[in-house]
Amino acid sequence: MFELAKVKRILVIKPSSLGDILHVFPALAELRIHCPEATLDFLIHPAFADILDYSPFPVSERILFERKRMGRVSTMVPEFLKLARELRRKKYDLVIDFQGLTRSALFASLTRGGPVVGFAQTRETAAKWFYSRRIAVAPGHALERNSALIGELTGNNGPVRLPELPANPAALRKLETLAGPLPSRLVALIPGARWQSKQFPPALFAGIARRLHQLLPDYVFAIIGAGGDRKIEQEIVERLRGEVPVLPLAGKTSLTGMMEVLRASSLVISNDSGPVHAAAALNKPVFAFFGPTCPEKTGPYGERTRIYQLNIDCVRCMKRNCRPVDGLLRCHRLDADKIAADAFQVLTQPQEN
Repeated sequence: MFELAKVKRILVIKPSSLGDILHVFPALAELRIHCPEATLDFLIHPAFADILDYSPFPVSERILFERKRMGRVSTMVPEFLKLARELRRKKYDLVIDFQGLTRSALFASLTRGGPVVGFAQTRETAAKWFYSRRIAVAPGHALERNSALIGELTGNNGPVRLPELPANPAALRKLETLAGPLPSRLVALIPGARWQSKQFPPALFAGIARRLHQLLPDYVFAIIGAGGDRKIEQEIVERLRGEVPVLPLAGKTSLTGMMEVLRASSLVISNDSGPVHAAAALNKPVFAFFGPTCPEKTGPYGERTRIYQLNIDCVRCMKRNCRPVDGLLRCHRLDADKIAADAFQVLTQPQEN
């Protein structure tokens, strides 16, 4: 077992993506229990840095991985040297690479001080050669694997404990300045996704909202997404024809603002995307749509999550793009009325805080 009592300064490496970073939070909560006096720094992509406001182990310093600058020929070398200086500025007692890529493991190896810890089975084979300690964990959900890695360090290999994420009153005030007070009865819709094959049709989200509005007319539907999701948002709004109350927020909220919308929501209905993991981390009831990916490995984690995935031969194909049949992907043919009925049952039961 690693002597955690001697650890005073920790570096965690997990640059992206949003869901992957959130899957590290339970491991950080466990680590904090065993290192209550330690400070934690975090290497992260700038786009996701604000999510660390919700870390269960408060982050002392955010070291930014400027991926775009490091990917350009003109800025690659100076950006790499800048990052290397940042990583060597402090002496760390423990460095943990949760990313498992050759690049992230290389960054970990540039640090000074204590051991560099990572998975024995990495996403890229070369990564493990940069670690001074390789930890074997069982296959499974990414969140469970992250927790198991810390469990090997702490000697606590019990069940995963999901931490309660801290509130962010400043983010809520900023959000309400933009959007006004959030409705007390709110359902969040997250219709965007990075892959074409993960992006279930706007008609499905509109159909669910329309039917659920008929059953529960007091609810407002907040549409959450990035600026690139505004076209999808607009199609949903147009399909609802002003007959269903909608709060269009795509591209209008910060990452922390999105978190506060999710916190205020009674139910979250989403594609397989980063925000769905945020909803699960906030212990919200989540209805998640899956087609090409495997929810057992990378889906939203928690007992309040319900997965919708058709049992067809091409499901979990891991293809980013797919050819529609009659204008619709085969794995996207979910039943909006059935999902709305399930949502009605959830929303009419006593809700947990």
